[in-house]
Amino acid sequence: VDIIWGSTFTANKIALGALTPLSLMAIRFTFAFVIMVTIFRKKFVGIRLKDLRGGILCGISLFLAFILQTYGLLYTNAGKQAFLSGAYVIAVPFLTWITFKAKPSLKVYLGTVICFLGIALISLQPGFKIELGDFMTIVSSLFFAAQIVIAGYFVKSENPAVMSTVQFGVMGGLSFVAALLIGDFAFLSIGKNMFAISSLSVTYLGIIGTAVAYYLQILCQKYASPTTTSIILSLEAVFGAILAMIILGEAF
Repeated sequence: VDIIWGSTFTANKIALGALTPLSLMAIRFTFAFVIMVTIFRKKFVGIRLKDLRGGILCGISLFLAFILQTYGLLYTNAGKQAFLSGAYVIAVPFLTWITFKAKPSLKVYLGTVICFLGIALISLQPGFKIELGDFMTIVSSLFFAAQIVIAGYFVKSENPAVMSTVQFGVMGGLSFVAALLIGDFAFLSIGKNMFAISSLSVTYLGIIGTAVAYYLQILCQKYASPTTTSIILSLEAVFGAILAMIILGEAF
């Protein structure tokens, strides 16, 4: 999952060359929703509203996280955003404490700080300062942290496939509504050339970067605590920085 998510910073940067952030989100998550609901359609037979709560809350959290992160990428570079997005590794233990009333151990705090410092070492460049895109990315990391905690709470009682599918449906729906409200119809252009680099990037984001990665994340959280999950997932910054260097030619 870390390798996949690390690659999405670069894929997003490429896709944004042809699409607006909202159009990109609308296509990406609707695509993932269609794939997931087709594969796991039998799991929705006789489903009740209370079985969808986790997916709905995860979807809202991720929508807010992604809209801030995607717009933020317009004003910062992929490697720098990979670092700032890693701030969720610090936020998750505190949110877990609030949600589960379980104070993290000193070892957990030490681990998260070391992770964050490591992300800084591989991502930061000389003259680092917080600008608009960076601030938006930091706020987005708090919503990513919320999604990890919410998923960890509900995955114990809800089906991971259903939760992931509903999450994508909520995100895709909210993205389309937001795009239409501001008169953003850029998503209509994606079908004109399916073999353009931007179209291929969106396809990759929808299938691998979303449907596969987020389903695996929620599935794995049946066996790992939210804090442990966040520390492991911080490796996405490692792959994000390396792939941004290899594919986009960004400084390492």
